[in-house]
Amino acid sequence: MSLTNQRVYAAMGEGYSHAASRLMDSLLEDNVGHDADAVIFPALFCSHQSIELYLKATRIAAREATGFNPWKVKIKDTHNLKCLLSSLNSCIDNGQERLKRNLETAPLFDLIDLLMFVGDDKTGGYFVDFARYPEKESGQLYLFVDDDKLVFELSKIRQLIDNGCSFIEGYYSLWQERADCVRAAKAESLRSKQ
Repeated sequence: MSLTNQRVYAAMGEGYSHAASRLMDSLLEDNVGHDADAVIFPALFCSHQSIELYLKATRIAAREATGFNPWKVKIKDTHNLKCLLSSLNSCIDNGQERLKRNLETAPLFDLIDLLMFVGDDKTGGYFVDFARYPEKESGQLYLFVDDDKLVFELSKIRQLIDNGCSFIEGYYSLWQERADCVRAAKAESLRSKQ
C-alpha cells in the first residue's frame, strides 16, 4: 500500500460521494416515471463506495499519524463496511477518535444503517453488493415504490447520503492532517540531523 493509493482512495471516495448527491438531486427535481426505482440503486451504491474508500484511506492515514510506516499498511480486501470500521478502529488507540456510534458520528452510522437495511440478508449481515444485483435472495426483489408511493422519502435519503459522506470525508481529513504533521516532523528531524 502506498501514500499514492491512500490519496486515490480518498479522491475516489469524494467522486462517489458527489455522484450519489447528483443522482439524488436529479430524482428530487424530477421523478416522473418513477426513475427512483432504478436510479436509487446507483445512488446507494455510490454512497457505499464512498464510505468504503474513505475508510480504507483513513486507515492508511491513521497508521501513519500514529507512527507506522504507511507503505506497509494492509487494507482489508472487503466491501463490508462493518469489517472496514472494525479494521480502522483496531489501529486507533483507545484515547483517540474511534468510529463508534454517538451523536457526533450519527450521520455516518445512520447512512450505514440504511445501506445495511436495504441489503439485509436476514442473517444479521448484509449483501454488500446489494446495489449491483436485482435480487436480495432468490425470488425476492428490492422495492422502493408500493402502490405508486415511494417507500422511502428521497429527500431523507439525500440528506442521509450528504450527511454520512460529509462526516466520513471530514474524519478522513482529520487523520490526513495528523499524518501530514507527522510526515513534516520526520522530514524536519532528518534535515536537522544533516
